[in-house]
Amino acid sequence: MRELLIYMALYLLPAAMMFYMAADVLMRNHRRTEHLLLSAYIACYGVLFTTEFIRQQVDLSYSPFLITYVFGNAGLLILCLSMHFIIKITGVNEKIPSFLYPWVLYLPALPIPLTIIFQSNFTNSSAFEREGLFIYPEFNAAYLATMATGLTLSFFIIWMLHQLGKKAVAPQQQKIISLLIVVAILVQIWNFIFGIFEFRGVMPPYPYIYGGIIWIGVLAYGMKKFDFLASYHKRFSTLHEINPSPILLIDREGVIESANPAALSLLDVKSLKGKQFTDYISEDRKEGALERFQYMFDRGERISQYESRITTENGEKRYILIDGDFVFVEHNLYILCILRDVQMYKEAEETIRFLAYHDPLTKLPNRRAFYEEAANRLKGNQAIAMLILDLDDFKVVNDTFGHQTGDEYLRHVGELLKETIGDEGLVARVGGDEFFAYVHCEDEAHLKQIIFRMMKRFEKSPYWAENTPLEIKFSLGISCYPHHGEKLETLIHKADQAMYKIKRNGKNDFYIWNEELETSGSSR
Repeated sequence: MRELLIYMALYLLPAAMMFYMAADVLMRNHRRTEHLLLSAYIACYGVLFTTEFIRQQVDLSYSPFLITYVFGNAGLLILCLSMHFIIKITGVNEKIPSFLYPWVLYLPALPIPLTIIFQSNFTNSSAFEREGLFIYPEFNAAYLATMATGLTLSFFIIWMLHQLGKKAVAPQQQKIISLLIVVAILVQIWNFIFGIFEFRGVMPPYPYIYGGIIWIGVLAYGMKKFDFLASYHKRFSTLHEINPSPILLIDREGVIESANPAALSLLDVKSLKGKQFTDYISEDRKEGALERFQYMFDRGERISQYESRITTENGEKRYILIDGDFVFVEHNLYILCILRDVQMYKEAEETIRFLAYHDPLTKLPNRRAFYEEAANRLKGNQAIAMLILDLDDFKVVNDTFGHQTGDEYLRHVGELLKETIGDEGLVARVGGDEFFAYVHCEDEAHLKQIIFRMMKRFEKSPYWAENTPLEIKFSLGISCYPHHGEKLETLIHKADQAMYKIKRNGKNDFYIWNEELETSGSSR
């Protein structure tokens, strides 16, 4: 009974741990190759411990059979599966030709079919003897050659992990790789000592298999501490299903690995998996977005409040803000991007900016915009006329037809002024029934041509209110740059003087400022 308990503690307990861990890894994501490989790798360790338990319970004559067909073959598969797993998580598999991958990784397992075909042991001891509680093998050349090959390939695995560690940018990824390297070195030392040298009477047979317990312990720690090989559904189901913010998981190439319902709704698509995120970035922002994402991967820096603009499936353009950071999911490095639709804010911002420089009623530039634009124009050498137009009898329109009609009347006047001035200058409503404008003119004859064109346009286009035509009458004062002054304030003041000259002398006319305002005809 005592011996059975010892065997159970030495073999069955570790075997149970191995099979439990193998099932746990498999259940986390049974569709991914990495989980399948690691699960099979751990299960093979379980087979080693189970075989040893059985071997110690049966007659010594069964040892050659169990070692040749079960223990030895499981050991070869452990070597192959470990290489395949490491190559897969390091991305080295992408550099291996498709006709070689993954078959070339299973060349060390070639003795398995040869053993079955030729009924001969090519990799392990064939002679055994009992000493105390255990049945020990006699090390031969085949066994030592197999161990030497395994140790050499293990050094190759450590080297690949080291290369991956140098390229890792995410802190989480760096910690996982560093942990794997340290443990791989420890297990390598363990396997060398307890796989090459005999410890009869001191330790159970094949003590190197206990190095698998170290691996399993580290994997369990990594899965808990760093969420290594975690279930995709477990990690992201809440974010993907109920989070109102659009969330995308994007790889180094810009390919979308996953998208939650909010992201699908934002981009107006049914599926985003496998599509390029930059395909949805507006053309004017695409190059900048590509550079920003590449910079993130190269430098390992997160992205915060990055403004861009997307084009949805139906062609609608929307402004977004992107916040992103690195996540290490099932050995792959991704950017987890949270998008914020700020289209309404941008529209409000543009409206505020528009209203800061425009009259809300006529949508013409306001006083502030006019002063800034006119001041810039006066810095040139081109002749410019400054116009101040005040509508005559506008109060009568408001009192007779109401303020709503009065507003429509002002909008109508603004449109006519804008059409008349066109690209030759700028029109602004500065308040009430008063409009400012400047026009580029070659000489006074050209200026009068523009004024008469405007008067004719007003005459032909009255505003109709309740089937009643409302004539557009105005008093217009004009000053000219540089003849009447070089400063904007001076020109506006003189144009205002000229306008009031018309107001006093009967209205509905224009006057060009001169030094003898009392002589109204001198400037006509």
